[in-house]
Amino acid sequence: MRAFIRERRALVGLRSASGLEQVGDSYYVISDDSPFLFRLGRDWQVVEKTRLFEIEMGEGARIAKNTKPDLEATCMVEWQGRRELLCFGSGSKTPTRDVCFRVDVTDAHAPQNVRRVELTALYDTLRANYEIVGSHTLNLEAACLASGSLVLFQRGNISGRNTALDFEFGAFMEYLDAPNLSVPSPRVVAYDLPNIQNRRAGFSAATDWLGSVLFSAAVEDTDNEIDDGAKLGSFVGRIVGDKLSWIAPVLIGDEMAPVKIEGIAAVSASEDPVELVAVTDDDEGVSEVLRIEVR
Repeated sequence: MRAFIRERRALVGLRSASGLEQVGDSYYVISDDSPFLFRLGRDWQVVEKTRLFEIEMGEGARIAKNTKPDLEATCMVEWQGRRELLCFGSGSKTPTRDVCFRVDVTDAHAPQNVRRVELTALYDTLRANYEIVGSHTLNLEAACLASGSLVLFQRGNISGRNTALDFEFGAFMEYLDAPNLSVPSPRVVAYDLPNIQNRRAGFSAATDWLGSVLFSAAVEDTDNEIDDGAKLGSFVGRIVGDKLSWIAPVLIGDEMAPVKIEGIAAVSASEDPVELVAVTDDDEGVSEVLRIEVR
């Protein structure tokens, strides 16, 4: 299978997009360099910004690497009669990136009641799990709901350990409600992903779809989990149960597209073709939204 970019647009005013989630007729985007949650309208442009946290920074500036919570994963859940967006820090630096922001999106056009949850106790247990990180760094880059579980994805572009961390949903949400409780333990499943130019792909986005998980995996020319590198390309794929069903390179024409996909959402229930929308993180300029067709 191959994934073709059919349309691409600049996301004006939004840099370093790092996650995408559909809520009703809106799409929400997080950024790893901004304190805002962005809502996109039907024309794929920013129509609203919600502040997630306070931080001192100049107009148009990016958050410094040593202070940012590095929000890299987001998913929508329904819990206790409300819809919430969960926005997770990557955990690649502790304690600054050991965090989750909970946002009430019961009204898809009016996000409210932003709450911050510190996750160092949970993340420390993940860091200590060799099955998840090996001898490398925790770097959570995607999240989704799947078959009654909340799944976090460890990006293994350096360690080679691309793993899905499968938490029982109720237990995970109870922990977010009361982080002084015992931390939940995940079931860990590892996946082999392809390389580009001897650089490994690493999980970078995920979404639930037709009882399965659609994901993206990005490839960068970098030697560590913290620093960005040249964008070598991305893949999209599908996991059914615990098995990798298919994985496809993201192309422009017949060439690998030099894009770093960090958020995806399905736009149809068709399996032939699979139609996706994705957001990219270029680490320097304006992010893009892509319409992708997989066949």
